[in-house]
Amino acid sequence: MWIVTAVCLIGTVMNVKRLRACFLFWAVGNILWLAVDIKAGTYSRAMLDTVQLGFSLWGLYEWREQHGTKGDNIQKN
Repeated sequence: MWIVTAVCLIGTVMNVKRLRACFLFWAVGNILWLAVDIKAGTYSRAMLDTVQLGFSLWGLYEWREQHGTKGDNIQKN
């Protein structure tokens, strides 16, 4: 489970650095946590993982719409 935690934390650092790939790291982390939580029977936590997975996919979509598919970093104001 520490590897899953590391994947999510890497996603957060990438978000701070404004890297689009953060959403992919979060999506993978959320899928992995979802599997862990379902196996453990913590279904309310699994629901949270599902919602967060949706948010990470939404973020990836929004990024592509606003910055194109080739842009990795966003412009800093």
